[in-house]
This record gives sequence, structure tokens and C-alpha cells, in this order.
Amino acid sequence: MNLYKNLKLEPIRKEPDLWVSRLIIYERIIPAPVIIREVKLNKGLNIIWAEEPEDEDASAEINGHSAGKTTFCRFLRYVLGEKTYGTRSNTELIRKSLPHAYVAAEIFVKQKKWAVIRPIGNGRNSYTLPDATIEELLNNKIYAAYQDDYPHKIGLDALLDDFETASIVRTGEPIEWGHILSWCTRDQEARFQNIYDWRSPRSESESPIFRSPKTSPLFVMRAVLGLFLQDELKGEENLAELLKKQRSLEKELDELKREPQFRVNLYDRELRRRIKNILPDEPNIEIAPLRSDSLDPGLDRLAVMAKEKIDSKIADLEEEQLNFQELIDNIGGEIFEKENTLNQLEIMFKLETAAKTELDPEINHRNKFRALYEEHGHGMCLLAGLLFDECLHIKERQAVVQFKQFQDAKAMQQAEVDRTKCQEKISNSKSSLTKEINALQIQRDTAKKRRDSIQTDIRKHHESVRDLTHALRELNSWSEKANVQNAYPQIDICKQQLDKTTKDVDALTKGLSKLLTEHDANRKLLASIFSGSVKSVLQSGTYDGQVDFNNRELAFMITHGAAMTGEAVETLSVLLADISCLIFTTVSEKSHFPGFLLHDSPREADLGGRIYRSFIRLIASLQESYGGADNCPFQYVLTTTTDPPKELQTEEFIKMPLDAAVTTGLLLRRNLALAEVDEHPTLL
Repeated sequence: MNLYKNLKLEPIRKEPDLWVSRLIIYERIIPAPVIIREVKLNKGLNIIWAEEPEDEDASAEINGHSAGKTTFCRFLRYVLGEKTYGTRSNTELIRKSLPHAYVAAEIFVKQKKWAVIRPIGNGRNSYTLPDATIEELLNNKIYAAYQDDYPHKIGLDALLDDFETASIVRTGEPIEWGHILSWCTRDQEARFQNIYDWRSPRSESESPIFRSPKTSPLFVMRAVLGLFLQDELKGEENLAELLKKQRSLEKELDELKREPQFRVNLYDRELRRRIKNILPDEPNIEIAPLRSDSLDPGLDRLAVMAKEKIDSKIADLEEEQLNFQELIDNIGGEIFEKENTLNQLEIMFKLETAAKTELDPEINHRNKFRALYEEHGHGMCLLAGLLFDECLHIKERQAVVQFKQFQDAKAMQQAEVDRTKCQEKISNSKSSLTKEINALQIQRDTAKKRRDSIQTDIRKHHESVRDLTHALRELNSWSEKANVQNAYPQIDICKQQLDKTTKDVDALTKGLSKLLTEHDANRKLLASIFSGSVKSVLQSGTYDGQVDFNNRELAFMITHGAAMTGEAVETLSVLLADISCLIFTTVSEKSHFPGFLLHDSPREADLGGRIYRSFIRLIASLQESYGGADNCPFQYVLTTTTDPPKELQTEEFIKMPLDAAVTTGLLLRRNLALAEVDEHPTLL
């Protein structure tokens, strides 16, 4: 069935924006490259087939599974910009078994050829080279690329440049290349459950995730396919703002409605607690009403009683504080007087020391004469011309000095005794005064601490009165608001704002829905392609496909009268939706789907064998309608354990046969759990 001819589709593209022509897995690249496996791919249909024999024996080997199909897909995703190439356990096995391994590829991005090489062993750097082969890149590794800038280096980010919007309007998230890659290369773990589930947490892909796991990927799909117009996008932006405002007002109104009673309960509990703390022996505080009656006191009267009790305590404390302040002042006066007395004693002590200093020079003068006579007593007196012993003047002077010596000794002895007594008396007085002053200072410090403690207690009691009064005032105020209709104007204001916003949302939603009918040429085109794809695969004539844009989302459904459900139908819907988007891109100028699609083992998602082969024939017929792979404007890669239709089991379509039953049939030609570690050194 020639879908293009039947639907009268006119292709406008000759090349996909993205496709891979070669992929090589290297055991190492230096000193000389060692190739584990090389896979040549072409545009159009490429099948990676790990044959699963039909064997009813329960002990038979699982040959198709665990042969490396998903690892091959992860390598493809890796060279196309994904951050990882397997789960943590798988990458550890690969690195352990192949510590120096790399995966290389030749990639075409908007008709520009790139050679890339990325580490899958313990290497760190990726390398890229434009307009080159892998072999040329190995000889010229000068352009290093890192995990974060790798997609930008080879132009993958530029594939988003022509989108009508750069972000997901409702959430504000930027649309990234990682989002587009996730759609083009769905996880096998996601099991093709629906069109918006692209990645499963079990794959540990580290792909960017969405805040809204359904609406956001559907928005991205519409943006990629060009199913938005400028006026519609502007409307979506306005709607996103209105919805945000609506949610905020709804939340605010809900809180406002709860506010009066919430506040009543809050201040009621607070007031009762405070009264209980002040009047612990007062009964019935927990059940007392707000207002007092003639028999029983209510919270209003109890609050007054509590305030009066605190006021009484404050008055007592203030009087006690004044008493302590007076004591502190009196002690300060005593300390001042005693410190003055101590200063006078210090002066007297200094005077006694000075008196001794005045007497010492005269005594020292006479001591010098005696010393001189002792030294020269047998010499000549130059004035009389006689010996010193015969000179009358010297004899008289010597007699005087001897007399003075006697007097000095006696006077000094007495003066020393008097001075010692006086100094001892002064020292004793000073010591006694110092002790008294220290004791008074301790007493004053103790009094100050008590005064400060009383001051703190007074402040706390004042705060308690303030809090008690505030709780009573607020309880009265909020009780009135809760009991009187429309006494809380904020609720009415919020209601008015919410009503207006809701009307604006409804009006804008209707306006956007109207746009869908006014500008639906591309949508009708996509729907016709999906319908034709369904009829090509399910050829009984009773099946059809439908594309819905309800709620401005995107849904693909297979119908058989009414819409069909079931695991197999859901899987086929997803596969045909992706293929329809691939075809749509070849005939629509608005679409910017990259023209590359990878499906990993979709048959394993519970798709019937007959339908599965019919699906593969559809892809082959699309390729044929272009006159072969070289002219095909898309690339489709399929991994499978189910044998393709016999007419497609040729080298033109089967790009790599795998077989888990033999080591050489494995993708990496070794059992990773048993393989020995390569000891060859690496220089990268």
C-alpha cells in the first residue's frame, strides 16, 4: 500500500534533519584501534534482529533476549546526546570488562556530517569533528566535548531553533533537545504504554523530566509538529497566566473561608491557656463561655481577674525593686566613704616614706667625712702644714663627727621604730578597709542581680498582660466576624476576583477551541496520515484511526466502531502515532520532527506477530515510495526478536543480526559478567 499515493501526500523534504550512517564499538582506540562491532545504517528502515527460535522446550536458551539490542539503542541515544548509555549496573559491567572502550558514530545533523566518539569505558572526554569520518577523527582528536555541551557542539540544540515556542507555556519549562531525543528514542522499559510516556525511571537515563508528566510532553509534541499558531500560542500563554491566577485565588478563598473560625479557635485556645497559667486554681476555664452571665464568669471576666492578679504582682515587684535600688544606693555611699579613707591612709604611708628620704642625705654627708679621714688620717693638712693627727681643725671636726655619729645612730634607731609602728598601723587599717569594701561590693552586686531579676519579671508580667489583652481583643473581634454574615470583606473581594478570573478562563478556553477549528489544516493532515497508517496495518476494512485535540492536547486512538482498548491496541497506537508524525514531517513545512525514530523491541510490549509484521511492511513501503533508502527523508531503526517478513530479511533492511546463544553473536562479543578485563593501557 502506497500511503503517499493513497493520501495524495506531496513530500517536501529530501533529507531527515537527523540520521546516523555508522556506529562502531571500539575495544580500545590506542595504540591501534580494535573494533568490536561496526554497524552501517542507512536512511529508511534499519532492523536489528536478535532471532528468537520457536522452541517449546522450557530449558531452551533465550537467544533473542539479552543479546544486546537495548544496549545498542542506548549507544545510539548516547551518541545523539543522552548523558548515559545504560543503567548503573550495566555501565559498571561494561567499564569493568572494557575499561578502554569507546563508541563512535557518523551523524548527519541538518545535512552536516559529524564524526563523534564517546567513552563507554573509563575515558572521560568525547571528541567531535565536522565533515569527517570516524577514522579521520581518531587521527585528529583536537575538539573535545563534554557531557553538558556535547549536543550543542554537533548542532543538536539548533534543531529546536525553528520551534514556534521555546518553552512549555503552562509550566514555563524550556524545551530541551533531551525532550525531543526522549520522544524519538522511547525507552523499552516504558513499554509503549501511551504516546506521552517516553522514559521510565528504571532506565536511569538522566533525561530531563517534566513537571507535568502528561500535559507537558503532549505540548512538546504539538510544538515539534508545528501544531500551534502564533495567535494560539499567545492565547495559551494568557491562559497559563489566568489558570495560575485562578489556582491562587481558589487557594486564597479557601483560606479566607477558614480564616474567621480558624482565628476564633486559635485565640480561644490561647486565651484559655494564658488564663489557666495565671489562675491555675480557677475551675471550669476550659468550658467557660466567652461572655459572662449572672452566675458563672466567662472568659471576659476571667481575663480581667487574671490581669488584676498580674497587676498586683507587678506592683509588689516594683516596690521590691525600689527597695533593692535604695539598698544599692546606700551600699554605694558606704563604699565611697571607705574608699576616701583608704586614699588618705595611702597618703600617710607615702609621707612616712618621704621623711626617711629627707634624713638620709645629712647622714650620708657625715659618713663621707668619716670615710675620707679613715683613708687619709695619716697624711698632711695642706693649710697648716702639719700631720692630720696634729691639726687642731681636723681634731675638732673629727670630735664633732664622732658625736654626731652617736646621735645619728640613736636618732635613727628611734625613728625607725616609730616609722615601723606607724606603717604597720596604716597597713592594718588599709587591709581592714579593703576587706570591708570588697564585702560591700559583693553585697551590692548581689543586690543588683536581684534588682535586675525583678526588673525582668516585671517586663515578663507586662508582656503577659499585653498578650492576654491581645488574645481577648482578637477573640472578640473574630467571633463577631464568624457570627455576622459578610463581616469579613476580604472573602467577598476574593470571590469577586475569582468569579471574574473563572469567566476569563472559560472565555479564553472557548476562544482557543474555536481557533482549533479555524486553523485545523495541519491537524486534519496528521489525522488523515494516522487513519491511513491504521488502515495499512489493520487491513480488514473495519478499523480506523482518530486524532483528537480535546482540551488542546493530543490523542491517537484506533477505532473499530467505538475506540478500542487493550495492551496490544495501545502499543500499536503509539507505534503508528510515531510513524504518522514521521510521515507528517516529510509533507509539512510547519513540522520540525527531526526525521529520526528508534523503537526498541515493541513486539515485546504484547503486540501480535501478524500485526507486527504488517507494521514493519508499512515502514518498508514508505521507503519504497521514495525509490529506496538513499532518497528516504527519514530514518527508522527497529530492534526485534521477532523475525521480520521474509521479503525483508535481506541486507538492505537487516543491519545487524544478533544471537545470545553464542558469544560472537552478542553485541559486544562477550558475556560481560564473565569477560576478563582488558589490561592494555589507554592514553586518553
